[in-house]
Amino acid sequence: MLIIAAQTGFCVPDAASLPVQQTTQEAVQTNSTTNQSTLQKPAQTNPDAAAKTEPSDTDKAQQEKKDTILKFVIAMAGVLLSSIIIFLGLTIYNKFFVNKNMFADNNSDDVLNTPKTVEEAVTFYIKRNKLC
Repeated sequence: MLIIAAQTGFCVPDAASLPVQQTTQEAVQTNSTTNQSTLQKPAQTNPDAAAKTEPSDTDKAQQEKKDTILKFVIAMAGVLLSSIIIFLGLTIYNKFFVNKNMFADNNSDDVLNTPKTVEEAVTFYIKRNKLC
């Protein structure tokens, strides 16, 4: 992540950027346009002009947050829907297509309890491996 951040310029401090060289005439033009724009800002107090201005950074951040939450909710709804579909599909498959005779009923003799004596262990081994 550090390499990606360095390549995109996030790690570069502002002081490290190259100084901009301006001529005196360009500096005067820049200062005069900034003064004109600051003079025009208070004049734009009517509602029509305010509606035409771009949304502030907080509005943009809130909108991005809402968009992110919406995307997350949509993704989680997809996960929930796919889980339900898989569950229903496997239930239907087990009900209609799996042969119940494949699974023998568990006998009390087949229970995998730990034998308590050597004799039980030998008997269990013989029955389990069908040696008798």
